[in-house]
Amino acid sequence: MLTKPHRAHTGRAGTAMLAAAATLGGCAPELSTPIADQDLLSMDSDYVAFGMVSYLTSNGLRTGRIQADTAYVYEETATAVLKQMEIVFYDEAGGERATVTGRDGEWGTETERMVARGDVILLIHADSSTIESSEIYYDQDLERIWSDSTTVQRFKDGSVFSGSSFESDLTFEELRIANMRGGLPRN
Repeated sequence: MLTKPHRAHTGRAGTAMLAAAATLGGCAPELSTPIADQDLLSMDSDYVAFGMVSYLTSNGLRTGRIQADTAYVYEETATAVLKQMEIVFYDEAGGERATVTGRDGEWGTETERMVARGDVILLIHADSSTIESSEIYYDQDLERIWSDSTTVQRFKDGSVFSGSSFESDLTFEELRIANMRGGLPRN
């Protein structure tokens, strides 16, 4: 659902009509229509989307799905600021390849570049491994996903590796963790 922030403007005649309506309406029953929170009314975004879902495409094929609890859309910069976001990347056959979740993020609606921030987790579906970082970037044109922040990778067998950053292609076959350390847990 999209909503456009609304700012009311009234002239002298409008103010007089509002005052008259308030005086005459004193005996009328109260309206139960919900009123938007002041933070929402003062927002400078062009649109607010609640329960946003959008798809990424490349050469006519669906390559991903972006979901957010709330998206603040800024038309001039072609940017959406996302809250409680999830990005699912698809392989050529349409299967889920990887999923990124984060508290916040930004999506360039024209460039399809993204960043997820805040307790970000990247789940690689092929081996069920996860990568955790404070932020993860994605660039569809470069076919690349990366983080310049501390990275922790966890595998199903319990092994854990960490490093100062990571970079990967979108097949996750060329995933590299910089300054990697770690291994299998001790029993």
